[in-house]
Amino acid sequence: MKTQNTDFARDGIGALLISALLGASMLLGGCAHRSVVSIDGSLPFGPEVQRIRIEMQNGSLGVLAIEASAAANELTYVGGLRRDANTAEGLVALANVADVLSAAMDPKQSGTLVVRCPTAPAGVQGMIAYEGSISIPAAMPLEVTVTSNGHVTLMDRGASSKVVTRRGDLRFERCKGAIEANTGQGMLIAFDHEGDIDVRTGLGDMQVFVVKPGDQITLSTGKGTVQCHVPGDIGCEVDARAEIGRIGNDFGFEVRRVGDYSAAMTGRRGTAKTRVILRTASGHISLIQRKSP
Repeated sequence: MKTQNTDFARDGIGALLISALLGASMLLGGCAHRSVVSIDGSLPFGPEVQRIRIEMQNGSLGVLAIEASAAANELTYVGGLRRDANTAEGLVALANVADVLSAAMDPKQSGTLVVRCPTAPAGVQGMIAYEGSISIPAAMPLEVTVTSNGHVTLMDRGASSKVVTRRGDLRFERCKGAIEANTGQGMLIAFDHEGDIDVRTGLGDMQVFVVKPGDQITLSTGKGTVQCHVPGDIGCEVDARAEIGRIGNDFGFEVRRVGDYSAAMTGRRGTAKTRVILRTASGHISLIQRKSP
């Protein structure tokens, strides 16, 4: 492992790390004393591990699929730690926290490996944010929990994933396992998704492109626009409702006005295998036929 106070976005995923740094800067700004340290490393695990849970307080995280040539019994990480404190003494206390990610089995949930990012010690007015990526086997079930502010990106997942963040954008690229995700405030986008997807935000727009639908698609926002792109031959049962807003679709479903400001759309198509639930409290909803690449 190596650490140094320099730019840490110099490898093949540099674009991701630069994006993470900028995103975290927007989320975390306001402290007068700051430092950045680059880190990388690996965490081995045994055959008893059946799922991985990543825990962090603040930052921006990209979860990548481990390369086929890499060891299947370890996860790797590369990125940096941003340390923000209100005082110089506080920054020194943050710098004394080990600049590594740690891992341990969850004693309350059998088979779960918990990966923890560094956090500020109790009593220190400041924060430590991890900004970078973690690579894990694509077939390993995953849970990501961000207790404060953080953007999360998942790429090329093959197993189920669950993501929760208090505030931050969520992005899913080429994932084939079921996704369950929730952000209190943030945009959500999913490209080339296969399988079930259930994503919710309290405030923010959503745009989801589904290649192979599973049994359910649920997109819900408290305030924002919802765009759901699905194959033209989808067999589905649709329930879409905008409390304040309009609804449009490419599939001939009837849209009903409900009162002066609300709209609803329900109906069945073909086998009705996939249940599609679309919700916004304030905004517009679109169910769009996905164009072939």
